[in-house]
Amino acid sequence: MKLQLTQNFTAILSEHGKTRDYLYCFNIIEEPTGPCGKRNQTTDHVIYACERLTKERERLRKTVIRTNKWPINKRDLIGRHHKEFTKFIN
Repeated sequence: MKLQLTQNFTAILSEHGKTRDYLYCFNIIEEPTGPCGKRNQTTDHVIYACERLTKERERLRKTVIRTNKWPINKRDLIGRHHKEFTKFIN
């Protein structure tokens, strides 16, 4: 599979991106809670739970449930649903 790597894609895949939880680990920011105010803004929270991305996640979920269960692990999400996942993270 040929992947078009973008900054967002690489950040989510490696979990070394500009999430508030990641920046908090390095004392760059004072609070790890994301814009939704519910939990720390980790990559898993962004993909699977953040209320601010409900509409975008629903499009992704509808694609995934055609062939898999939701939630799906990140490895399968990226490997089997790369196109829709890339739309979601961008």
